[in-house]
Amino acid sequence: MEGQIELLDYLESLGEKDFDILDYIPTGQDNAVTRSELCRRTGLSDRVIRDAIHKARRNKSILNMQDGKGYFIPDMNTEGDRLALKRHVQQEESRLKNIGWALREERRTLKKFGIDWREDIEQQKQGSERRT
Repeated sequence: MEGQIELLDYLESLGEKDFDILDYIPTGQDNAVTRSELCRRTGLSDRVIRDAIHKARRNKSILNMQDGKGYFIPDMNTEGDRLALKRHVQQEESRLKNIGWALREERRTLKKFGIDWREDIEQQKQGSERRT
């Protein structure tokens, strides 16, 4: 309708500072919401929602138990959600350890070829361009 602002336009007008994904993620495992539902509710793309969740996790526990039910903030007043948080930490610690082993080998390979993985990619490109 003419004169009415669309939800997406409104959310974009708020800017990233005013949009808080936590306003859309419920508390309690029983209230979990899928990412597709978050996209529907906010009018934002899946990529934007994933980024918002990623950033919000720096300051708030947001769980996804990989069971298809979606995201939720654990209700620490319930035994089930406390156990879910514990399981999630154990799952992520295991994932972190597995990633660490893979990175160890990747770093070893780079070192073998004289490449410093800590160096900025753009600096490496410029250095190799100068050599050719």
